[in-house]
Amino acid sequence: MKVLILLALCIVIVLAEETRKIRSTTSNHIVAGLNAGKEIASFFENNTEIPKVLSSLAKNVAPFLGVIGPLVSFIAGFFNKPGPSAELLAIQRLAKDIDRRFDKVDSQFAEVKGLIQWNTVKVQYSDLEQKINAVYRKYREMYSAPTSALAGEKVLFITNYESDFQNSGIKLYEGVLNVGNVFGDGLLIPCMKFTLYDRKKCGTFSSGILKLLLRAAEVELAYLQVKGLSKNVPYHTSQWKSRMYQIRSVMSHADSTIANKYHDQSGADIDKYALDHSTNNMNNHDFANHLYSFLAKKYYWRDWLVIAYKDVTGDDKHFQHECSGHLKFRDRGRNIVVASVDKRKSHMDLNAAKTVVNGVTDHTSRQQHRPVHQTVYHRFNAHEAYDTFASAAKSGCSPYAAAGVVQNEASPSYAAAPGRFVLRNAKYNHIHIFG
Repeated sequence: MKVLILLALCIVIVLAEETRKIRSTTSNHIVAGLNAGKEIASFFENNTEIPKVLSSLAKNVAPFLGVIGPLVSFIAGFFNKPGPSAELLAIQRLAKDIDRRFDKVDSQFAEVKGLIQWNTVKVQYSDLEQKINAVYRKYREMYSAPTSALAGEKVLFITNYESDFQNSGIKLYEGVLNVGNVFGDGLLIPCMKFTLYDRKKCGTFSSGILKLLLRAAEVELAYLQVKGLSKNVPYHTSQWKSRMYQIRSVMSHADSTIANKYHDQSGADIDKYALDHSTNNMNNHDFANHLYSFLAKKYYWRDWLVIAYKDVTGDDKHFQHECSGHLKFRDRGRNIVVASVDKRKSHMDLNAAKTVVNGVTDHTSRQQHRPVHQTVYHRFNAHEAYDTFASAAKSGCSPYAAAGVVQNEASPSYAAAPGRFVLRNAKYNHIHIFG
């Protein structure tokens, strides 16, 4: 009898150890998947550029969504238990940290949403957002509640999902992809339109949409798990992974569209800025610096040069060559010159650029001895001086994206990206190069 009791105790100990090992292995797998979600969320927290968010999504969405079913199953193991384990507490803390990071995007997201005229958008976006967030809150309460309340929170989550969710995640996904064109312009094109092709704002908008889609996927997979449809979870997980990859492709294309729109849109922005800031209320120095700051912030993937000066006329007074920018002469009392280069383009050799600028002829001189000894200067006008630039500065866009000459009487003001600009204030002309 003692032998049987001892044998039974050994079996219990072995089974308990095996259960502990299985639970430990499961919790490690869940933590790894949640850490993948945390990496995605960290990009939201820092309001990162959308290409980096999408890159993180491609890398981490599969392991993150892949643990939702196991996470819910793991939590269900603690229903009506007297207290949580260390593993459960650690997982709950990690899940809360992920939510906190994702929620960082909300204020910027709300700001961008406020710019869109939703009455012109066929997607019933606000309804979808409210439904997803409402059910997600119940899902969050289910996994973060005390163990004594977990079973009751499960019932509340199921009730809310079945009464309120109504496939909102799929509808939002179709609105982004504009399936069958039934949603008019979908969701991304209105963002471009109403933010005036602001890449940062539309990136924030895309991040907000991604957050909602990830939450929709989470609650759908969690619902299937708690309803006892665990065999369906892998299939639906695979479906959501595929949808996320499609969303990533569409958002990446939208981001590229905005980036490539910089030239047309910056021209319109400059016109608007000039209209709002005429010479009556802003001098050329402030205009050049403030317009530069505006362009550098909105079109942050490019480096900019801005010049503003009196609205002189005639190539004898100013002569300009620019790439990827705009020449706006006699615009509400001033001349405006703008040029830009892709930030990824290598900076021009500053020493070589200084040599080029110093090689431009501003004037010639000779000594006159009668009737008095003096130096006589022959002034080169703007066009004449420009013609003495090295050929590399006068044609093409590399290594130099802009070169020009403005007579001193026009009082030009300059603002440019550091390390890309050389200016010479000569006797008669301002001479510059940018690249």
